[in-house]
Amino acid sequence: MKQTAIALLVAGAVLVVGAAPALAFHEEAAWVMGEMVDQFDRLWGLASQLGQHLRSHPLTIPWGPPPAPAERPLITFMLDHRDELALTPEQTTRLEALRNDFTRESIRREADIRVAEMDLGALLAEDRLDMAKVEAKVRELAKLRADLRIERLRTIEQGRAVLTPEQRTKLQGLLGGPARARRTAEQRIRM
Repeated sequence: MKQTAIALLVAGAVLVVGAAPALAFHEEAAWVMGEMVDQFDRLWGLASQLGQHLRSHPLTIPWGPPPAPAERPLITFMLDHRDELALTPEQTTRLEALRNDFTRESIRREADIRVAEMDLGALLAEDRLDMAKVEAKVRELAKLRADLRIERLRTIEQGRAVLTPEQRTKLQGLLGGPARARRTAEQRIRM
């Protein structure tokens, strides 16, 4: 795909140079086109890096930033690594229940957020803004989002409490990997 895009850019440049005989310096035009190809190549590299980053760090909230390390889907991670953590059947059942309960609750809360966003949109679409209503709706939205985030953190803490101290140590090792050295002290404590 990259080669095709560069080929199309070069072909376009050739057409521009060929269609502009009034240009006295074809060499200068060729140099400018070469610079354009170089810029495109750099841009393509950045886009490629961004794509790799987004694939390795998926967003869990479509309208917000990626979760902080303390807010990752840790319970799912624990369940995915149940063998390495040596989870008992009871621990597995408890973690699955926590995850399912949170999923149900988050669906409800996210629906409430969407409805409030629609209400805010309607308020903002009016010719004259009723600032009291707009402010109340913005505050309501902030509270709904905060409540969802707090519930996520509460559920993660409940999931951590299911593990034994040895399992938490193993979990920390699994989460660490090569990036462990880059974590701040606060992030290491939260794990």
